[in-house]
Amino acid sequence: MSNFNKNGWVSLAQICEERQLVIDAETGKKVLRPAYFSSMNAMIEGAFQFARFFEEIHQKGKVYCSISPDVFYFNLKNGAFHFEGEEFLGEAYVQEPDAAEIEFTEFLAPELAEALAEEQEKLLSETEEQETLETFKECYSLETDRYFMAVYLFEYFFHTGSPFEGKKMVNRCFLSPEEKELFRAREGRFCMEPGEEENIPVKGIQDKLIQYWNEYPEILQKMFQKAFLDGGRLRELRPTEVDWKQLLVRMAMDYKSCHCGFHGFCYRLLPKENGTFACPKCGKIYYPLTNGMDRILLAEGEKLYECQTGRNPMDKDTVTGLIVENRQKKGLYGIKNVSQGVWRGFYPDGKIKDIPNGQGIPIWNGMSVRFELGEEWNLRLMQQVEERKEDEDEQTV
Repeated sequence: MSNFNKNGWVSLAQICEERQLVIDAETGKKVLRPAYFSSMNAMIEGAFQFARFFEEIHQKGKVYCSISPDVFYFNLKNGAFHFEGEEFLGEAYVQEPDAAEIEFTEFLAPELAEALAEEQEKLLSETEEQETLETFKECYSLETDRYFMAVYLFEYFFHTGSPFEGKKMVNRCFLSPEEKELFRAREGRFCMEPGEEENIPVKGIQDKLIQYWNEYPEILQKMFQKAFLDGGRLRELRPTEVDWKQLLVRMAMDYKSCHCGFHGFCYRLLPKENGTFACPKCGKIYYPLTNGMDRILLAEGEKLYECQTGRNPMDKDTVTGLIVENRQKKGLYGIKNVSQGVWRGFYPDGKIKDIPNGQGIPIWNGMSVRFELGEEWNLRLMQQVEERKEDEDEQTV
């Protein structure tokens, strides 16, 4: 029997309900308390650990042979993850769902729902002809895990029910959960699919989804749209566990916490005419360093991480760079290298200098920097935003 202490940890149901039943330390009585992550970073960390869990079991040839969401727990303070369902792990493409025992829910991949429905029809059939028919068996697989992951993370981020639970589903009378999920498997439409009108979220029922959908960046919205395209039936389009990890790293880098109290994703920053961005609360300026596809926003107090400058694209925790003020010139900031790698700085006047640990490059319009892998990142604004002295080779920041 597990010794796991659930105090301070929450399940998916508690995340969606935004409250949990806990034992009060003073009275010893059970009381309802709010259940929110301490920060967006903690919530992203929990999702990242959830995706990493599936990556690790898949690397061992295992899959989650269940559709229960109740064996995954998250720590509200830091996003730590705990799994309580070792007995549900099995070999990939081997174990079939038990048609007599499985509960039909939104976590059941469409191919499993249809195969189980056919199996149940076969079991109920009394004709000799149908008894000899062989029903195609669907097993728990990497693809069913990826469907489960997508549904789980949808409910995790939006505190809502099924991603297909829109107007079309709500207004339809179902005789049983099986009938409902079979309809979803065959005709379901993602309620947040672009251009979708028949199955849009219903006010009064899906208020959390309506509220939270636009709080998150477009990259998360597009990931779910991809996962549930065509009702989620296209197995090859389901995001992998690595896809989710990459997305969550980007979200972690995209989330900003300003000293003034502003917290939010970068889309909430105010774009300026010269290409910079400003905090909507205090006006702090962010300078966009870009490689042509991605960007790193540089501002006082910001940090750079291994996933941005180093060799591990999944390491969102190791700090490799600091934005610090120049000791000789107040108001001039630079990127200080605190990694073990050597960067290369390209100055606006054409000078090129190596930037080892402890040194840096000023944040000037027209500067470029090559981090450890040699990819070049540039700062190109519409107009000059910093006055430069002739002594542009100052590296100690």
